[in-house]
Amino acid sequence: MDRSSLVYKGWWPDATCCDQVLRILPDGDWIAVFMTGGQTEPAPENHVVLCRSRDQGLTWGPPEDVLRLPDRASTMTEVLVHDGAVTVHVQIHRGAFDDWRNATVTSRDGGRTWGAPVEFAALPRRAMIRNTLHSSWGTWYMPFQHYLPQGDTSASVLRDGSFAAPAIGVLLSDDQGTTWRTSATVTGHGWAEGTLTELRDGTLAMLVRHDGTGCLWRTDSRDRGATWSAPARTAIPNPGSKARLWRLRDGRHVLVHNPNPATSHPNSKPYASLNRSPLSLWISDDDLASWSYRRDLTAFPGMLAYPDGVISDDERWVHLVFDYNRHDVIHWSAELP
Repeated sequence: MDRSSLVYKGWWPDATCCDQVLRILPDGDWIAVFMTGGQTEPAPENHVVLCRSRDQGLTWGPPEDVLRLPDRASTMTEVLVHDGAVTVHVQIHRGAFDDWRNATVTSRDGGRTWGAPVEFAALPRRAMIRNTLHSSWGTWYMPFQHYLPQGDTSASVLRDGSFAAPAIGVLLSDDQGTTWRTSATVTGHGWAEGTLTELRDGTLAMLVRHDGTGCLWRTDSRDRGATWSAPARTAIPNPGSKARLWRLRDGRHVLVHNPNPATSHPNSKPYASLNRSPLSLWISDDDLASWSYRRDLTAFPGMLAYPDGVISDDERWVHLVFDYNRHDVIHWSAELP
């Protein structure tokens, strides 16, 4: 039976929250890392925090600062737990995705203290990465979308036209994240967030958000991530929201997402896209060709957005967090069949 709990309740002056991930640390602590601060996103008050659970998600502690800058906004998109360190990939900007730079902050004591931001030079300015895939042949992959400047590199990506056609691809590392190189790219649209998996024949398949089309799109690589096919529509409904893929050891693929083809909802409010509902779990037995298992985790009215987390070691659970209407972070442990 599924389990759920409230991680964080947004409240003035830190009302907003989004872009959350759940990770499990070597000492058994669970951490939910997310952006909060201010009333909206993006905003100059945005910053990154974590909440901690020592009882496997039953209860959660108060927010602990990960990165809060006095004169810049920060948000985050990926958290790596590896070799005794917790590394958070952050984006730093002036409050409107302008003068956007990428960095990492690292903790070596379980997220209790954090180093200063370090530029993440592998990723161009005005780019964003998503979840890391560890391939069977040892290479690590991180999908990215890059908003190429249309003149002034410090301009907001929301205002200079680059938002319409970002370059999408992957970063590759053969030394467990010490160094990275960049694949060839193809063209996406909007917040072209990708989620990546490895198929049985070694093909890499990336499902990509494509705003305004009512579905996820897909691009594949048959040369271990060096090049990618032109994105094509799939039959997977999506309202314009991040989805999340995992591969199980038996070759099945787990997808948690919003299977709704509507790209708007008459009751939506700013920062509450009510078409991002329900939140569902799908499983494919045939390398994403079809989805033999589908169930809604929750269809509670409102926005149920940006699920992210981990598969348990015994592969009985997917432990994740998502935001409800940009003001609550919810933990959900979904039992796998």
